[in-house]
Amino acid sequence: MIQKDSVNTSLLSKELSVGKSSDSISHFFTEAPKVEMLEIKRLEYETIPLWIHLSLFFWVIVIIIARQSYTLRLRQIFIAFLKPKQIKQLHREGNLLKQIFPALLLLLYAFVISLFTFLFLNQHFIQSFYFSSGEGFLFLYTAVILYHLLKFITIKFFGILFDTGSLSTLYLLDHFVFYISGGIILFPLIILYIYSEIQAFLYLAVIVLITLWVFRIIRAVFIGLDCINYSRYYLFLYLCTLEVLPIFLLYKLFFQFI
Repeated sequence: MIQKDSVNTSLLSKELSVGKSSDSISHFFTEAPKVEMLEIKRLEYETIPLWIHLSLFFWVIVIIIARQSYTLRLRQIFIAFLKPKQIKQLHREGNLLKQIFPALLLLLYAFVISLFTFLFLNQHFIQSFYFSSGEGFLFLYTAVILYHLLKFITIKFFGILFDTGSLSTLYLLDHFVFYISGGIILFPLIILYIYSEIQAFLYLAVIVLITLWVFRIIRAVFIGLDCINYSRYYLFLYLCTLEVLPIFLLYKLFFQFI
């Protein structure tokens, strides 16, 4: 009986060892592709796509040309950015959108915001971002442009609705000044962030963007208060509809779909 029991235990130990070895082999063949796919995905996001290099080079050329050809106009925009009273003087100098370079610098602002958002999503929400590199950025860039275009149309519509055409024009011009200045300020930060991969530049850009937004809200309040015939209720409704509500909507959509 002792010999039979020893033989049975030895057989069981051999079966267990064979089972473990087969499980380890199957585990190796099932897990190895997953590890390989993760490494491939990590390498894809560590390399900078060619379209980012070309886009940054294009906008550097645009800024250099604007600096050389429109020095006086750029100086007026930055003075109006720092001194609210210069907005009216800038308006008397002519419509910014009738010139080529202000429109391009507005697109620069949309580009910077879109690229910062795109890089942030790729870094922190890789599995939730269902676009390839180029398609994802084009989607964000188009969405940012359409959002601001809709906002500009709404500002003009409110100016007609509340019979405050001159006030809405100043408010819209103030937007242009902030977007042009903000795009030029944020552009070096995105270059430093992309090529250095230092997270501090990303957080600094977020702080600068929030500071510009708060500063622009304060400027909008003073623009509204300068108008004697403008109701404080309309000013509150104006700011909540155009400035605060879109932030909450974007926040909700972001955490719902991303």
